[in-house]
Amino acid sequence: MIQAELKRLAFAPAANDGQGGVLDATIPRLGVSKLRFRLMVVALALLLLLLALWRDIFIPVGSGQAGVLWSRTRGTIMDRRYGEGYWAIWPWDRMTVYDLRLQDMHDTVHVLTSDGLQVSMKVTVRFAPRADQLTILHRSVGPRYRETVVWPDVIAAVRHVVRQFRPEDLSVLGEAELAGRVEEAARRSVRGHWVTLDRVLVTEITLPPRVQAQIQEKLADEQKALAAPFILKQAELRRQSWRIEAEGAREFADRAHVSLLQWRSIDALEHLAASPNSKVVVLGGGAAGVPFLLDPGSGPVGQAKGVQK
Repeated sequence: MIQAELKRLAFAPAANDGQGGVLDATIPRLGVSKLRFRLMVVALALLLLLLALWRDIFIPVGSGQAGVLWSRTRGTIMDRRYGEGYWAIWPWDRMTVYDLRLQDMHDTVHVLTSDGLQVSMKVTVRFAPRADQLTILHRSVGPRYRETVVWPDVIAAVRHVVRQFRPEDLSVLGEAELAGRVEEAARRSVRGHWVTLDRVLVTEITLPPRVQAQIQEKLADEQKALAAPFILKQAELRRQSWRIEAEGAREFADRAHVSLLQWRSIDALEHLAASPNSKVVVLGGGAAGVPFLLDPGSGPVGQAKGVQK
């Protein structure tokens, strides 16, 4: 209803003065001339169009970023790189914004060793596009250069390096040394794709369970081999101690005219006699003159209850 009323007022005929002349080319109720009203309508339409195309006309380029412009009439603008700030372009052109700061990608990679066993590695790569060759990167590779160029080149370098080693060699080599070799191989490949490779990191190497068990056994054997000289030295010391003890016992028997066995038996009987819970029967010595003991609660001898100590 409002639009119909505005239309009626805008195009209503002007008042006549009775002599064929127009009194005033104004809209009676609004007090606005037709020309001014039409300019207002056009300005409003242009404003709405500008709001609708705002994102296509005004392109923000943030900190550490740069833009590459593609023109519908000229193609990719190769001689200019747009820096930080707001840029106004024609709505039918396109500007692609690239991040020039260091970026990273990381994932778990499954590769084969020289003997065909599969190992898993956690790989992280840091990189950045070269600012002076950004327009070439945009025209040749595009915004998906991370997935198209960087990561495939790094994976290829990892496989190239790992397949030169056996699993146990990777365990000995370590993550740092392996990452250095992968980085050297990947840097040569990525350099030709207008990207600077900052660092390749190998944070974890996971070997097959069977290989891990073999490595643990090998390490245990190596530890035993390292401990063997110490064990032999300890055995030699014990042997020398026993020899000295035997020589002392033999010298004691020669001087006391009592064998070591008899001396130990007498010493044991003294300890038993001093015990308040001693319940033994002491019989006379045998052919060697050594007393011996019998438990009265075991065997047929236990029936001789009249024997006293």
